Amino acid sequence: MAQFNAHFRNINGDDTYPLTDVIYRSKVDGSLLEVEHDRAALASKSPDEWKKLFAERRMSFEPADMSGIWSKREMVLPDMPIEDIVTMREGWSPLFDAAPLAKELGIKSLKVKLCGNSHTGSFKDLGMTVLVSQVNHIIKKKIHEIDAVACASTGDTSAALSAYCAKAGIPSIVFLPAGKTSVAQLIQPISNGSIVLALDTDFDGCMKIVQQVTADNRIYLANSMNSLRVEGQKTISPEICQEMGWKVSSPRPKTPTRSSRLTNAASTSSFRCRPRRLSPPPFRLATQSATRRPCAPSRRRTAWS
Repeated sequence: MAQFNAHFRNINGDDTYPLTDVIYRSKVDGSLLEVEHDRAALASKSPDEWKKLFAERRMSFEPADMSGIWSKREMVLPDMPIEDIVTMREGWSPLFDAAPLAKELGIKSLKVKLCGNSHTGSFKDLGMTVLVSQVNHIIKKKIHEIDAVACASTGDTSAALSAYCAKAGIPSIVFLPAGKTSVAQLIQPISNGSIVLALDTDFDGCMKIVQQVTADNRIYLANSMNSLRVEGQKTISPEICQEMGWKVSSPRPKTPTRSSRLTNAASTSSFRCRPRRLSPPPFRLATQSATRRPCAPSRRRTAWS
């Protein structure tokens, strides 16, 4: 069977980089990068073999197997050593049967997956376990010198980053807009020991500053322009399939439907990921606050596409 592997790839070109590189944009044209998997290697294992493997891990008490993300590690970060994984049993949030709401909407059935049922109360835990695990791997194997991990945030990203960095013993830095973050959102990064800097600007201003700070590769960028986070969030799709016994096909072309909250679209792009051999593509619905800057979902290619 072929060896599973992955690397960064330019979303608009063919240049590639190792996942252990501290890099967020193409050195050729400045485009963002995505994680590209060896699909031929993944296809060398049959759907039934994948189902069997995932079922066995669901019954395991090994820390990595108990994570909804790392139980599918061959399709997330296949080269990640088990001992370097930083996990808090994220994923495997319940799939609720919302029968009363389905009746109200006049549809036969409706299931709801609340991905925020996690350690920090944010679905961003799903991606942050991947990013922080990679940083932990880079540091422990002395591949590059990294002093800290930083992000711009108004709440959820800082909560997830601070929690996973605290678990790994890695310093974290949070840049947030002054006066625009609630006390509840500040509690987690402060209690987890992050360096929290309140700046007189908005989120976009914080994002510009954190990119300047992380230009020195000793500070690792944790915002979603780092595609490692999508690798964790994409596991929502196969997790739903597994929770439904892999019976997710429908005679109607626009069902089943997955819905997500649209912010900068990186999270929504992860919902495009699906096991192509196991189900027809679902119709996706993304919602965005009227006060947010409009954006269109990116078209990412992943191991599930």
